[in-house]
Amino acid sequence: MPTPAPGNGVTAIYLRLSKQTDRSVSLDAQLAECMALCERNGWTDTLIYRDESRSASNARRKRPAYERMLADVRAGQVARIVCRDDDRLVRQPIELEGLINTLEPGAVPVWFAAGSELDLTTSRGRENARIRGAIARGEVERKSERQKASNRHWVASGRPLGTVRPFGYTYAAGTLTVVPKEAESIRWAVDHVMRGGTLSDVAREWTRRGHTVPKTKGPYSWPAAKGALTNPYICGHLQYQPSTILSPEQSKRVPAWKAELIKGEWEPIITREQWTDVVQVLTRTRSRAGNYVRYLGAGIYRCGVCDAPLRTGWNANKTKRWRTYKCVGHLGGISAEPIDAYVTEILTSLLMVEDFTDFLADAHGPDRGVLEAERKELEGELDALTASYARRAIRLPQLEAGTAAIEARLAEIDEALAGTVEQEERAARYGPASREQWESATIEQRRLFLKDLLPVVRVFPAGSSPAPPVPVYVHAYDRRGRLRPMPLEPEDLETMHRQEAHAARFGKTVWPAKMA
Repeated sequence: MPTPAPGNGVTAIYLRLSKQTDRSVSLDAQLAECMALCERNGWTDTLIYRDESRSASNARRKRPAYERMLADVRAGQVARIVCRDDDRLVRQPIELEGLINTLEPGAVPVWFAAGSELDLTTSRGRENARIRGAIARGEVERKSERQKASNRHWVASGRPLGTVRPFGYTYAAGTLTVVPKEAESIRWAVDHVMRGGTLSDVAREWTRRGHTVPKTKGPYSWPAAKGALTNPYICGHLQYQPSTILSPEQSKRVPAWKAELIKGEWEPIITREQWTDVVQVLTRTRSRAGNYVRYLGAGIYRCGVCDAPLRTGWNANKTKRWRTYKCVGHLGGISAEPIDAYVTEILTSLLMVEDFTDFLADAHGPDRGVLEAERKELEGELDALTASYARRAIRLPQLEAGTAAIEARLAEIDEALAGTVEQEERAARYGPASREQWESATIEQRRLFLKDLLPVVRVFPAGSSPAPPVPVYVHAYDRRGRLRPMPLEPEDLETMHRQEAHAARFGKTVWPAKMA
């Protein structure tokens, strides 16, 4: 490369540090070396571009300062680039080609404070740069292979990965130790969610107890609470990306609860079954963040004429204002307070029964106990296969075939178990129950009681004034499609006849109920 002319144009100094370690050269040290080179050559007009905690090994990850520097080169604002070494600038052949295409039109040279220069303005210089880039890429790939092999071995041994402790544990002597207060909060949260509580409830309670997010040290939000409860570490397992330890790693990581789980060597806070249940609850399509709901039947009660969910609204006259339930097509606005009071009366009477099996259990469903026993047995077989491979008792194709077969069956079991979670949730919310449980429940929990015990509540237009009694135009059904309250006394039968007559006015029947 020709000797540079002193003071000729702006010099761009590029600094990059992917991760600060004892062996890495700090940004300040890189800057000192680059400034020394500029001083020797008489380049006094400099612009500094810093990328901190930015890797050049993955071309998909943006380097803002690097991109800004190239934009300045294309704009003709840079006469030369100075960097400590070529590894700081590019480590990907595809990125090198982009750099060459950017520098070539303006014949912008690149100088290195440590190592030789690259003259990208000549064909021989570009050839040399490509060779060096290929060597750098090879080193990146070898380093990645070593790291992946190390991670696979580490995970297979059941030892925790990462440097940030999971909530509920602290690192001690290379392993995880339970933090009693945090473990108690996790168990409370699992129970609360399974009883119908929301993640917002959990976040508020954890913050009230003085817990902070381990990584940020900030207060808990509902997404952070979800991350803590869906982390398999709390059930004594660790996740590994990708889906199996034998597959090539994927760039896009999956949530912890979707990855392959491997049994860890630390004490679990909850059981694997409890964790699976709470994950199923928290990862459903509908949101469990805890958006505030004010009214018991909003979106749950249905129009007796068209079966559309009812919305809440308000009606008013000159002297008062009252809340209503509305259907766009058939209910212009029916007073909500007497309907909620009637449904609440039925619910509280149901809450005081001794046995909920009659109207909570699903008639047909998989045997959860049998499935969980099979899953535990298969997980043991998977561990045995891994151990056999580690002892070189079996070959890799045997391990892959055995693992694939076991994981396929585990997936089938998990899918079947997912169908039992709602029933487990319902069971967790009851028995023994009481009127006090209703009085102390939040509106979200009361709505869950309603969905569990009276999943179908049909509200018909009340008719002309005076309106009939509420039971005549509000029909509530339990999970088995039975009208509640059950007719036991002669007056109950009279009410049921009036219900049938009222429904018939709209071309509907009372018995049997059509379950939603």
